[in-house]
Amino acid sequence: MARPYPEMRKTMPTILIIDDDPDFLRLLGLWLESEDYRVLSSNNPQQGLELLDQESVDLLITDLRMPIMDGMAVLEAAQARDPDLPVILLTAHGTIPNAVEAMRAQAFGYLSKPFSNDELQTLCTAALAQRLAGRELSKLRADLRAQAGQSILHRSPVMASLVNEITRIATSQASVFLSGESGSGKERVARAIHEASARNDQPFVAVNCGAIPSELAESELFGHVKGAFTGATQDHIGLIRSADHGTLFLDEIGDLPLALQVKLLRVLQEGTLRPVGAKTEISVDLRVISATHQDIHALTTSGAFREDLYYRLHVIPLRVPSLSERPEDILLLAQYFLDRESQRLERNIPGFSPEAMDKLMQRPWPGNVRELENAITFAAAVTEKGWVSGEAIPDAGRQGGSSAFPPLQDAKTAFERVYLENLLRATDGNISRAARIAGRHRTDLYKLMRKHGLAPQLFKNQEDRDETP
Repeated sequence: MARPYPEMRKTMPTILIIDDDPDFLRLLGLWLESEDYRVLSSNNPQQGLELLDQESVDLLITDLRMPIMDGMAVLEAAQARDPDLPVILLTAHGTIPNAVEAMRAQAFGYLSKPFSNDELQTLCTAALAQRLAGRELSKLRADLRAQAGQSILHRSPVMASLVNEITRIATSQASVFLSGESGSGKERVARAIHEASARNDQPFVAVNCGAIPSELAESELFGHVKGAFTGATQDHIGLIRSADHGTLFLDEIGDLPLALQVKLLRVLQEGTLRPVGAKTEISVDLRVISATHQDIHALTTSGAFREDLYYRLHVIPLRVPSLSERPEDILLLAQYFLDRESQRLERNIPGFSPEAMDKLMQRPWPGNVRELENAITFAAAVTEKGWVSGEAIPDAGRQGGSSAFPPLQDAKTAFERVYLENLLRATDGNISRAARIAGRHRTDLYKLMRKHGLAPQLFKNQEDRDETP
């Protein structure tokens, strides 16, 4: 199923070229246009910079040595206007000091004239990928800041409608029944209702009815008195009384045994319960929110769920949409989980590469938000630093398996990228030397680099760069 994707993907990337050589400017512009880029150009640096104020530019390519204003001054002026704009410097004098100065000034990369089309295409592709990811990250961060402290993060209209409904019903004391697929966030919705209600300073107690062993369910829910059964060495108030004056969330209510459905019905009708072994009723005051991923109507029809209890619970029905119904929320939730994990792991992982965004948006997510959270936890664990790559996003059903090993294809891809990075560092970004060492043609190496979003200029003269004072 096609999914909405960030705005920038819908438009042709715009590249601004500044160079005082009119012939070179024209030839470079024609080639970039043939590669489906929108091109702006100027042989006057000051006029070129004015275009940044008038146009939405995704990448700036500028000559280093120009008589009116050199490339370093253009870089500085461009970054003052747009700090995230990637800048590629061109020079006919490819010296180490020039390279070191360019990289220290935060240029994305540099090319020495003459350069090949493959070199320029690789660097442009990597720079524009960074621009795309940076723009989407800025939007995501703005949305996360705007929704800070809210229980339900969303961009989608369907979730905005649900949030409005939560606000509307929160002041009521009526029971709420939540339906929706597993992992869709029903507990999160229940907590949001509690937090928006007058009971928000009282306990919120979540109970998974399907996770309590049947022989312990009555005692766990309703409590017991000392001596009620073997091992009952002290009174136990139970989960229902723990929610007194607050909200009780009964997840997977369809799994509650019939015998306990009768006792729960009495709690809802009379506001009282009797712990196991007790002789008197105890009053409780609470709001009940229940949920299930099962067809509650079918359970009622078959007799597996009491009809009278159904009507007591099903006063205000709310349906929680699946993640496939709210694709606009995928990247927002993914960024939230990534920020949380990168902070926990103490790693600098700012966001997702365009390839990772594509993978996140195209995946069907049958396990909903829970599956997405698990996938991002996995991706953060295998990303040491920098942007999360497409390869770091596990394929459906592969994360969190019983094996500690990643799938073979994932391992091959990860090794390939690390190998290329180490190879380029060892050869200072020299493609000819790297190709000889790898036993591959230069063209093959460029294809692999493009696949992994790597540019040779980022690895050139690393030692000189580190040692230069």
